[in-house]
Amino acid sequence: MKLLTYTNQNNAFESPLWLKTMKILLLISYLIASTTIAYSQEFSADKLVDMLSLSLPKTESQLLNKKYAYAGTVLHGDTTAKLYEYYPANAVIKKKAADAVGKKFLISAYNQTYSLTYQTLSKIEFTTIIKALKKKGFKCDYETDSTARRVCYVYQHQDYTAEASVQNWQDTAWYTLVLDKKILPVEQDLHFAEDLLQFTSHEYLVYYFGAKNVTKDVYYFGEKDIASCSVLLSNTDRQVIFVWSDALNNRNINNLLIGGQHKLKSQPGNEKNIAENKWWLKCGLHAGMPLFDLRSINQKNIAFCGGDAPNPGLVSPESTGEINFKNKDVILGCMNCGDDQYQTTKIMYADKAMEDGRIFFVLTIVLYPVLPPPGLVLVK
Repeated sequence: MKLLTYTNQNNAFESPLWLKTMKILLLISYLIASTTIAYSQEFSADKLVDMLSLSLPKTESQLLNKKYAYAGTVLHGDTTAKLYEYYPANAVIKKKAADAVGKKFLISAYNQTYSLTYQTLSKIEFTTIIKALKKKGFKCDYETDSTARRVCYVYQHQDYTAEASVQNWQDTAWYTLVLDKKILPVEQDLHFAEDLLQFTSHEYLVYYFGAKNVTKDVYYFGEKDIASCSVLLSNTDRQVIFVWSDALNNRNINNLLIGGQHKLKSQPGNEKNIAENKWWLKCGLHAGMPLFDLRSINQKNIAFCGGDAPNPGLVSPESTGEINFKNKDVILGCMNCGDDQYQTTKIMYADKAMEDGRIFFVLTIVLYPVLPPPGLVLVK
């Protein structure tokens, strides 16, 4: 049997065909192995999401195994973050080596959780992760809106949030993904109205209470003053209105409205007022309680606006006592205040109002979120 041979143009040598084929196969195997190693350093959407459920030491251990080296701390927003930079096996770790690396991780830690910021120079990798997140159920309602280009796109799913953006640093575009997992209270720990301040997005409310118990709505403060809101347990004695400061993404609490009559887009002309609301504050305050009980809890006289003031019934935040009126608005209603004396009075006091036989009660409570102090210290 004649052996097949290959002859080059100069007839300098002859090589069996099987040997050439073997060399080609080895080259292909090498390229596949190299590609596999390169992609093994990238993080899939599943891996990024799963890392948020790990402890901080385990997350850091995984980064080290992926050839990410600790590169100190940086100020990330209002928080100090740990920085990890990727170094290939043959790279020499230098201070400025990150410019050629193309991958970074920042870990911002809080009391019980942390957020991950993944930055890459690869647009393909960035878009691949986002596509995978959407397949997992992450949604961004305005992503397809072509009327304006957004600086940041927010994807939300259950108790997870992912913020996607492109950040320019020293004329270089870093494709950035910030991921968070919200730690929500267990049902046994949900007792007081203040506990609801933990639900900082519509998506968190839906995930925890169920879609049938939470509705998106629009709140009318005035004719031209409107806000995006979510209504929890609408038209029940546990109704709470969440007014969002980030209307586009229905997240970040501006305030919570408990009790009272409210103007909602879904309920035009509805003046139904639920007599009492079952959400109590830790101090014992709740919507529907008589002024006498409010005065008893506070243990000091209370000043509030009369009918001739811009906000009738609003308790003065300067009122002192056992209740802190500075971090909440308490609005009183009245059942017998249609007379001229009330309508021409600017400031009233609880003791005098009760002495005069006025029937006041807590109509509405407005809760505000407690903002963290600037520059949170990293949990080590």
